[in-house]
Amino acid sequence: MKLKFIIILFCIIFLKSQASDKFIEIFKPTQLVYPDKSHERLLINETSLNLLNSLLDKNLSVLGVVGTFHSGKSFLLNQILGTTDSFTVGPTVHPQTLGIWMWACKLKVQNKEHTLLLLDTEGFYSSNVSETYDAKIFSITTLLSSHLIYNSVKIIDQSSLEYLELLSRRTQLFALKSKIKSSEIESKSSNLEWSDVLKFPSLTWVVQDFFQDIGEQTPTEWLHELLKSHSRDQPDSILSISQIFPSIQCNTLFIPSGDKGTLRHLNRAKMADLNPIYIRELNQLIDSLFSSLKPTLSGPSIGTLLKLLVDVANSNNFPRVPSIWSGFIKQQQQSALDDSLEAYKEKITSFRTTNPPLSHQQFLELQKHSYDYASNLYKQLLFGLEEAYKPGLVKLDKLLKENFETYQKENSIRIRQYCQNIYNEQSNDISSQFDQLKLPIQTKKLNTILQDAKDSITKEYIDKNYKYRESKEHYQFFLNSLEKDIDRLIVQKQLQNKNEMENLLTKSGLAIAERYNQAMSLIEFPTTLNELSKEHNTLFKQFQERYKQTTELAVSESYYLAYEAMAEKRLQQIYTEFLEYNEKKILEKAKVESELSMNDFKKNVGNNIFLPMEEDLLVKQMNEFRIHSLTSFKNRLQTFRDSNAYSNELKRLESFLEYQIETKIQENVTQMKWIVKESLDTVRIMMASRVNLFWVKYSFENEARKEAEKRISGKIKSKALMDKVITQFIETDLKKELDSLFGLVPLVITGILLIVFSIILSLVLKK
Repeated sequence: MKLKFIIILFCIIFLKSQASDKFIEIFKPTQLVYPDKSHERLLINETSLNLLNSLLDKNLSVLGVVGTFHSGKSFLLNQILGTTDSFTVGPTVHPQTLGIWMWACKLKVQNKEHTLLLLDTEGFYSSNVSETYDAKIFSITTLLSSHLIYNSVKIIDQSSLEYLELLSRRTQLFALKSKIKSSEIESKSSNLEWSDVLKFPSLTWVVQDFFQDIGEQTPTEWLHELLKSHSRDQPDSILSISQIFPSIQCNTLFIPSGDKGTLRHLNRAKMADLNPIYIRELNQLIDSLFSSLKPTLSGPSIGTLLKLLVDVANSNNFPRVPSIWSGFIKQQQQSALDDSLEAYKEKITSFRTTNPPLSHQQFLELQKHSYDYASNLYKQLLFGLEEAYKPGLVKLDKLLKENFETYQKENSIRIRQYCQNIYNEQSNDISSQFDQLKLPIQTKKLNTILQDAKDSITKEYIDKNYKYRESKEHYQFFLNSLEKDIDRLIVQKQLQNKNEMENLLTKSGLAIAERYNQAMSLIEFPTTLNELSKEHNTLFKQFQERYKQTTELAVSESYYLAYEAMAEKRLQQIYTEFLEYNEKKILEKAKVESELSMNDFKKNVGNNIFLPMEEDLLVKQMNEFRIHSLTSFKNRLQTFRDSNAYSNELKRLESFLEYQIETKIQENVTQMKWIVKESLDTVRIMMASRVNLFWVKYSFENEARKEAEKRISGKIKSKALMDKVITQFIETDLKKELDSLFGLVPLVITGILLIVFSIILSLVLKK
């Protein structure tokens, strides 16, 4: 047994490791409880019980599904888990699920992981199966589940409510007997608190293949209204279904597919084969289930509870309650109700064939005629059965009113559809009219056209739907929608017209800018600023007039002046570009002329000045050549004197000439230095030998200057030239000796620091 248990655990772990993150199958569907041959007693499959006991997770949630035979319970469970073939789904009228089947898995929904035990049950009303057997399956599944799904098909009728109520009451009694039985084994299972587990779970009633109209109610609201109505017919001493279950929800599912072959073999169907409406409602059901699904017990605890419930169910004390539908009177009453209701439906549904649909008043007249006909028929069918006639008359009135409300809603939907069709026609008509407008148009004229079209279309809608004006939720709704649509189209058309108008203004501005650019390009550059400005003013006026002619349609628009200013600005920008281009050409010409003047200056200097010479004479001759070069440059560019390029190039020429003069003066000093080199060498040797006699540069430099003046004063006449020669001699030939001495500034700083230090020291000593 232990080996078998280990093998099972190993298989579970292996399957879990191979599963996806979203869905992990712990073990495949297996039969947990099955009936004996007589379909009286219930038996537990020990192999399945071992699998159940292997689920040690304490956060195990149990989701059970019950319902009538062949109503799609197994298919529903498969769909909830995103598959179609785990629980067997049969295509025939014979049941596929006997007893109770279970399936364990891990499932991730809404970013939350659930450990699930799913219970699929044998359907009610199977052939050769008693009502008591159905009650046992229902009771065990209900008390094991942490959430119960009650499955039905197409509609929730009175018999479905009565049968669920019958099963629920028997389960109540069954739970009480189970609690009594549990007290006998509580000491053996101290880890299980029976008072907490033998309770009814939350209930979700799922109606499959549902296509009825319940109006604006939610399915849950509709179910609670049915329960409330049903409970009013019961004695006050009996608990209603809504009092038995702590929470009751309802979800409807549309037909899974319109294909007969797919419906016969749903176990082979893929999600792509299913109806989109069905898939959307299925997802809503899944979200609702898993948002409220809570864990209850671990697998071993559920196994212990299962044994207790099966033991009580197989005892001779399984609770019974008397039937609530039998009796000849009730059968006759129900038959008369059905026939009268059918006759009412046949009469009143004639509204479906009228075109256009009946107005609200016309439908009320039809309702009165149909109601009177059905009431008279009911009276005739129960003639002589007064005890059946009076109680059923109230029920008939209620049924007829309920059906009236349904058909009234249907007729209202037909009115809505008719109003919507007229709305669509008018909407398409106005769109077509607006599409035919040739834009651009003056805004004032366009607004008049659009408003006239709106008034005409709106009046036509009112005329065609006038008799439905009482149905304000439809008539007024689509009238408002039509007006809003027209207003939206008007805004779009106004915006489109504005865009077209602005496009016209933009294109016109670009066109005159292009022509202006072409005209200005014909000018021969460089030219004078006066000539360029004159040509610009002439062209600007011409193209300004041209712009007004091409945009005459938009003159009255509020934004016209802005675009006109933009066009003028564009012309000014182009003119600025031509000014810059003209400056560039002037600069190119000025550079050529300045190079000529520079070369002329260099040539004159080279041919007429021979160094060394007296500095005054040198400066005089160089200035004469400089003035000649500048005058020549100015004369050649006389017409461009107002140009910045001319001024900048003139400054560059002047700087160049000044630099050349300074360079020549320095060169003259160097040449003169070579002439007196021998005398200066004597001074250099003498000062080098005496450098140790000096502390600071100033004294050394002063002594060297005096010695140099003695030796060269007779050889250089100009005092200024002689000073420059001596300065150059000291800075170059005596640089090494100067660098070895203190400067005057460091000496002064050192002296100040010594004085400060002496003062501080004297103050310290006094203390």
